[in-house]
Amino acid sequence: MMNKQLAFVKSGLGLALCFLMVGAGVTPPIHASNANVSISQQAKKVTGTVTDAKGEPLLGVNVVVKGTTNGTITDLDGKYSLEVEPNSILVVSYIGYVSQQIPASGEVVNVTLKEDTQNLDEVVVVGYGTQQKKDITGSVAVVDTKDLLASSGSSATQQLQGKAAGVYIGQTGSPGSPSMVRIRGINTVNDNGPLYVIDGVSTRNQDLSTLNPNDIESMQVLKDASSAAIYGAQAANGVILITTKKGTKSGQPRLTYDGYIGVQKTGKKYDVLNSMDRLNLDWEAQKNNIAMRDIGGYPSNPQFGTGDRPSIPNYLTQSGAQGSTTIDPSDYDYPTTTYAPFSDTDWWDELDRAAMIQNHQVGLSGGTEKGQYNLSANYFKQDGTVIDSYYQRYQVRANTSFDVRDWLRVGENLTYAFTKDNGLSANGAESNPYSWTYRASPWVPVYDIAGNFAGSKFSGTGNFQNPIANQVRNKENYYTRNRIFGNLWAEADIIKGLTFRTNFGIDYTNRYYYRMEKKNPEFSESMGQNNFEEQSEFNYRWVWTNTLTYNKTFNDIHKLTVLLGTEAIRDGLGRKLTGRRYNYLFEDNTNSWVLNMGENNNQRLANSEYKGEFALFGLFGRVDYSFNDKYLFTGIIRRDGVSRFSKSNRYGVFPSASLGWRISQEDFMESTRDWLDDLKLRVGYGQTGNSEVPRITNYAMELATYPKRSDYDLNGQNNSTTTGFILDKYGNEDTKWESTEMWNVGVDATFLNGKFNIGAEWYWKKTTDMLIEAQYSAFANPEIKKPYINFGDIKNTGVDLNLNYRDSKGDWSWDVSLNLSHYKNEVLRISESDDASLWGAGTRLDGNVTRTTKGHAISEFYGYKVNGFYENVDEVLALPPLGQSGLNAESAKAWVGKFKFDDVDKDGKLTERDRTFIGSPHPDLIAGLNATVTWKNWDFTMFWYSTIGNDLFNNTKYFTDFWMFNGNKSERMRDQSWTPGADNSNAILPILDSNDGYSGKFSNSYYVENASFLRLKNVVLGYTLPKSVLSKVGIQNLRLYVQAENLLTITGYSGLDPEYTNADMGKESGGDLQRGVDMGGWPSTMRFLFGVNFAF
Repeated sequence: MMNKQLAFVKSGLGLALCFLMVGAGVTPPIHASNANVSISQQAKKVTGTVTDAKGEPLLGVNVVVKGTTNGTITDLDGKYSLEVEPNSILVVSYIGYVSQQIPASGEVVNVTLKEDTQNLDEVVVVGYGTQQKKDITGSVAVVDTKDLLASSGSSATQQLQGKAAGVYIGQTGSPGSPSMVRIRGINTVNDNGPLYVIDGVSTRNQDLSTLNPNDIESMQVLKDASSAAIYGAQAANGVILITTKKGTKSGQPRLTYDGYIGVQKTGKKYDVLNSMDRLNLDWEAQKNNIAMRDIGGYPSNPQFGTGDRPSIPNYLTQSGAQGSTTIDPSDYDYPTTTYAPFSDTDWWDELDRAAMIQNHQVGLSGGTEKGQYNLSANYFKQDGTVIDSYYQRYQVRANTSFDVRDWLRVGENLTYAFTKDNGLSANGAESNPYSWTYRASPWVPVYDIAGNFAGSKFSGTGNFQNPIANQVRNKENYYTRNRIFGNLWAEADIIKGLTFRTNFGIDYTNRYYYRMEKKNPEFSESMGQNNFEEQSEFNYRWVWTNTLTYNKTFNDIHKLTVLLGTEAIRDGLGRKLTGRRYNYLFEDNTNSWVLNMGENNNQRLANSEYKGEFALFGLFGRVDYSFNDKYLFTGIIRRDGVSRFSKSNRYGVFPSASLGWRISQEDFMESTRDWLDDLKLRVGYGQTGNSEVPRITNYAMELATYPKRSDYDLNGQNNSTTTGFILDKYGNEDTKWESTEMWNVGVDATFLNGKFNIGAEWYWKKTTDMLIEAQYSAFANPEIKKPYINFGDIKNTGVDLNLNYRDSKGDWSWDVSLNLSHYKNEVLRISESDDASLWGAGTRLDGNVTRTTKGHAISEFYGYKVNGFYENVDEVLALPPLGQSGLNAESAKAWVGKFKFDDVDKDGKLTERDRTFIGSPHPDLIAGLNATVTWKNWDFTMFWYSTIGNDLFNNTKYFTDFWMFNGNKSERMRDQSWTPGADNSNAILPILDSNDGYSGKFSNSYYVENASFLRLKNVVLGYTLPKSVLSKVGIQNLRLYVQAENLLTITGYSGLDPEYTNADMGKESGGDLQRGVDMGGWPSTMRFLFGVNFAF
């Protein structure tokens, strides 16, 4: 009775929920007909072994009696056992292999499966579901996880580099640093980061370092709007779908270990001078200054005397110290009077080190027909190549699923990760430890004679900070993260072909920051204070998704899949609190709390902020239709409402449609089928949105309290005030999300039984209603912040190309894949004025170095074009330098040998109007080449990566190539500076002039370099022990390998790393306005690893 009631309830629920199935007929529930498979009296037992072409047993192969649900899977030894009826046909299938149908004619049926090189029936994860590869009509890049794991790193996004056409990955060598991911160009001046969907749970968190790459089962990239539109207002920048590993039905647990350990080292350092070369350079620059300005005298330095040559002392003395260069230790008093030996310090070598990197993962998986599990634990540690720095991660994951009934399945995916950054500073600009090295004087040692840190308090050494001292004092500072990510799901078969699924996911992150800023008494400017800062923040996001999926095939030629769903999201459920205390007596925080509580500062004591809470609710649907496996259609529509916008602009609709034509299936292609396996033409159009606005409450007016600005004398007696509120930000109720529309045309072809695969795509996409800060009149109150308005358009066009060749002969097999991508970015408008611009600044330069304006790409470099040098006084007077219009013949001599900027507007004088575009950070071509060769049990893989046609703005030259900062200087200054009376045809830098504050002051073309490069990213050599040997000791697999990364780089870029991308790698929103500005990034490292893959 109970079973009948249950069947009735299920059937009724299916009818109520799936009105779209009217006319399709209602079949009995699956469990009613197939819950128990009966075997007749004449059934027999069939056993066998399933192996690959090399004779190696295959685990988890599906062996099913055709037309029934009677089946099993193979065990660790590839064996199976099954009760079958007479005349049965066995269907043997396994992912990546060609399925076979074999008569169960005997008691022993052994099967050899061949690898499926065409993969047309491969199941690919798409938005809220799956599709067979042959049925895909949108742009979906399938990333081979074996290629991902062929390289090391803390994040899967780092390993994605070069593995998918149209996907650009920017990264640095800093341990645990985030990667910058851009899919098919740059869509906006705001947030360009993609949406990540992990096991059905979406997240905007761009840091995937808490996800262990070894846990990834599959990764797909939705590159066009026709495939990504189902994610609506979150999908304008593309979507990356990640599915983690699941358990098996093998009935036997499987224990695995995957690990590697190795060493990493920077491959290049700054080409700066030793002490004597640096001093001689300084002396020559002073001599030129004296001669050019006729001021007389000799070069001079407080440490090295006055004269034609520098006098080298035994010891350096501190500014204001008494005595001579000989030491009387009894007079020594640190830091008032200090001495240090004259040295030849290589600050890079003092700071840099060979650092270890290691990764260890243990996994346990298995299950039965009723329940499956996959458990893993991971430890990863990457020591920084900078001393006293490291990143480490502890992570555990549980993935389980259970067949509660034949029609009901439940499961969960849960990951917890703890990460810690220790002693790490920022990746770019002047806070990067490596950028400290070229600002330090080489003749100053690390320590003085008493063992204290030496520094720029020694007169005549500039105002640098000791790089080693900074890092040592920073080594106890750390940043920790706790992240819980996962979901609970349930899936029910309502009627035949109709499945309901509910999925509730969470993404909780807690961060803690500890920093003790300590005095640096050796610093010439100020020794500072012992200040303490503590910061704690958390954020919580939940996602609840419900879907109904209907699959039906009519008359073997009409295949239909219909998906309906709802999704609710709450994000920004958190806050951040920062506290500070100042002027501690001791450096150690524990002693400080006991002896001195620090100094309270009411202006800067604490800061609290909310994380920007918002809600999203969406309705979506998708229809996939295939006629006779030839004509394909996918239609998507999604309607989202986002609380970030006012009620009048809160909702939007995002549609898409795509068509596919498998030309190879046509009758007129019959003659090509002996060499053409598949040929498919695709075209798609869609719209997506970007709701990641720069200001979370942009539609509302905001009030604030400020001392002196918001105080009111309510009594009117000028002797008392009451704190009130003033308008702080204007609001704009008309704000809505940015919208991106996109066309995609593609062709896929497979030849010669899957040996050759080609995929080519052309795309066009345009972002409209881009959020730009309003341009108000100068008469508006400048103290009130401006709102954002939807007034900006950007276009991207491009081509993606994938080529693959795989084959085997005898004991040899090979697989070579090449992906190429090209895009062109163009700003169509950002204001009503065609000349309006958005700017990006460099470090210390006057003015900005990048400009974003109509008719150009985002973040093109902007400045003065160097047009050689002033060769004589007449040239100086004919076109005076910037701001020097009043020069005469005598004063003009000081400008001979300096940079001569191009008179762009041809008005006979140099002004700001002569600034022009001087380079672009956008590459013309991005390429990745992956090649794998196997011979018997040996495997060899190499991966090359390249970008061509992109420039970098080498901002570090401000310090190393000009007299703007009194630190160390480059070999270029010594060898390639303009010299009076010499052949200067090879000169690239102006005359050495110690008083030159002009040549490097402005953004100019000298800073811009061609950063094209070709890099051998990865080389792996592995050996897998024969299974015939391993099986004797109960081991399923054992592979040993050695690996080298970033072994070779071919480039003309003079900086540390041509892969440098953005001034702030961790900045998703707005970081692209400073794209390609190298302020001293942490370089990629060479790595040498030894690894083991083990399965038991």
